[in-house]
Amino acid sequence: MKTLLSLLLMLSLSAHAQSAFEPKSPEDDEAKINEYNQACQILDQLVVRKSFKVECYSNYNFFGPSGKAAARTTGDLKIAEYNLLHPGTSKALFKDYNLVAKIMNQYDIVSGLELLGTVGHDEASNKSVLDFLRASPKLLSDLQALKTKTSAQDKIKEIDDKIEKLKKDTEKAYALYRTPGYFKVLMALKKLDPSWSLLLSPRGDSALQGSVEEMVGFFFRANSVSLAINPHCNEIKDENGGIPVACLINLTSKYLDKDYTRYFARRPFMATFKKGSTKFSLLSNHVVFTFSGDEEAAKKMMKDVFNVETPAELGGGINMSNFARFAEVKIALKFMEKFRKKYNDQKIMYVADTNLPFSNMFWPEVLKSFNGSSLLVDQPTTVSPQRFSSDGKETNGVANAYDHFVLDKTAFSSCSNGEVYNYYNSEIDKDVQRIYGMRSKDAFNPGIRVKGFLPVDEGGQGGDVPPDDQPLPTKLDYPLTTSAQSKMTRMMNNYVESLKSNLTVKRNEVVLDDFAVPERTEGYQRRVFLNQLTNAFYYRFYQEILSDHFPVSITCKF
Repeated sequence: MKTLLSLLLMLSLSAHAQSAFEPKSPEDDEAKINEYNQACQILDQLVVRKSFKVECYSNYNFFGPSGKAAARTTGDLKIAEYNLLHPGTSKALFKDYNLVAKIMNQYDIVSGLELLGTVGHDEASNKSVLDFLRASPKLLSDLQALKTKTSAQDKIKEIDDKIEKLKKDTEKAYALYRTPGYFKVLMALKKLDPSWSLLLSPRGDSALQGSVEEMVGFFFRANSVSLAINPHCNEIKDENGGIPVACLINLTSKYLDKDYTRYFARRPFMATFKKGSTKFSLLSNHVVFTFSGDEEAAKKMMKDVFNVETPAELGGGINMSNFARFAEVKIALKFMEKFRKKYNDQKIMYVADTNLPFSNMFWPEVLKSFNGSSLLVDQPTTVSPQRFSSDGKETNGVANAYDHFVLDKTAFSSCSNGEVYNYYNSEIDKDVQRIYGMRSKDAFNPGIRVKGFLPVDEGGQGGDVPPDDQPLPTKLDYPLTTSAQSKMTRMMNNYVESLKSNLTVKRNEVVLDDFAVPERTEGYQRRVFLNQLTNAFYYRFYQEILSDHFPVSITCKF
């Protein structure tokens, strides 16, 4: 315990020296990487507790397999990309990690996007827990000193009771550290296969100053693939970089023809794997959706990346709404072209949520940055909440084809052309319907209008409860059957019990955490269950319990 408390004290002291700005370049973001490194160490000390290997480096954080895992040298390899929709935030309060893991468990490597550290109320609770653990030795020492100065037996008894409670609360507090969403995903995967491991980018990046910082994580089966040295990461690693198997790529003029770092909202993370005798590298990021700069910044980006000042000069497909997305993709592909020439390494592929539809006519122009490349996955990959589009047609619950692979098929000739794991047409839907389904097959007539419910206003909760839907439905389009009502009531009761069993630390005591129980309960009822019975949010509950994206994958024979 003394060693752990010393570490917590050390981390608390170093945390105060962090920079106040959000650095973007590899040279400037040491403070932010240190912050994430500290979070990794605390997670290792308080939660993992030597149950598997954790390594916290400046190039990446690594969470290893549980037990020994020898990589298989034969068999197909399934590589996936999955935008996991902010696990651990108010966007994903009701995520079913067991179902998410069941989906991911069909693959060997999964590039997980939109991963975050702890945020909001959980982050505040963690701070209280850590502050208490740091303060506990002095609190105990002060009580023991006070006892030596007291002769009254009733006072001694009172102090002894406080000492005993402090010791018990300190022991309890070690188990109160709340884990980030990416760790919950990993632990759910380990239940299915202990060899599941995680390579996590060493820090998060935000699209806007002050917004959530997203990380990229490569979840992989250590009994299927092993890690291999990445030549680029080896070139840029520092003394704290660890074995150079993964890193945020260098986007500066030291590697490319100019510094492109500023043009990425969330920098690509790269890792190298080995299957048998074959090594290959994956480059992944969540491409920006909306450019946040002013007109002059937009012109500079266009000039630096496309050598023009406006998208109109480039022809169809690219415009002021998506030019920054294409810019990020082009730079990533430009990096890959440099990578394979400099290191004579052909096996590198891009796996990303590009926020760009497959059908966009500008793709061929961008793909020229990586000679001979192909764009894979032409099917919709995002959830459409509503049942009907504005023209009255069925959406079938799908929207945009945003998630893709880009690779040179001559280097990956044994790989398939990609596929989408559509929730509604896949095996997972049996579990979804069994656990959460509310709709009766006999009541799918959209003409039926049944009195429903009026959601509660959730304002002022600081993003830690489910936000209001717009527009808020005031009635149900389909009936709530007796059996559905029974299922919902049972699930809600279990949810409330789980909320009421949460503990935290307040005023140096372990206490029940009753934060926003009514608001979260109402959100759970509305967003997971009752919204299923409305046309406006007919498919939304898939987003609540899984994600607003489907995973995409390719199968390779190495």
